[in-house]
Amino acid sequence: MADHSSNPFREILQQHRDAGEDRRAEQITRAVGSTIPFMSTAGVNIDVYTPQRVVVTLPDRPPVHNHVGTPHAAALALLAEAATGLVVALNLSDGSVPLLRSMNVDFRRMARGTVHAEAALGEETQQRITRRPIGKVMVDVELLADGETAVTGALQWAWIPASRLPSSEG
Repeated sequence: MADHSSNPFREILQQHRDAGEDRRAEQITRAVGSTIPFMSTAGVNIDVYTPQRVVVTLPDRPPVHNHVGTPHAAALALLAEAATGLVVALNLSDGSVPLLRSMNVDFRRMARGTVHAEAALGEETQQRITRRPIGKVMVDVELLADGETAVTGALQWAWIPASRLPSSEG
């Protein structure tokens, strides 16, 4: 079982805080991909990575397309999950882990090309997440394609002490 005594997402932020802007996003994308391998598999890039705001991007690539040549609905849902989950994770106290509880994603128009997802937290919400070892929060997300809203969502995240996770041993 992974060590969850410290917050790996905040550690990534700290490790790369002094990197130049031209390299920082690439380094953070790689580090988060090591922690969450599926993000690397899907080709998700992290453009903005702060406790206040996370922006992730899915480049337009055929492996993530559906039958009509646009980003697959599951790939778009992954972007919503990634942006909201990371912004919550960046605010967790050491020893807590985020868990997705529910996802409501509305596909407003067909997404074409590269898609960007943005999730943000206000200061009050950030403080509530940081202060409590257990809790839940709704996080809104917007996905833009060609500069227009293609998808919106509201995802509920919970966090619990890592000690409450089932053991992978035995």
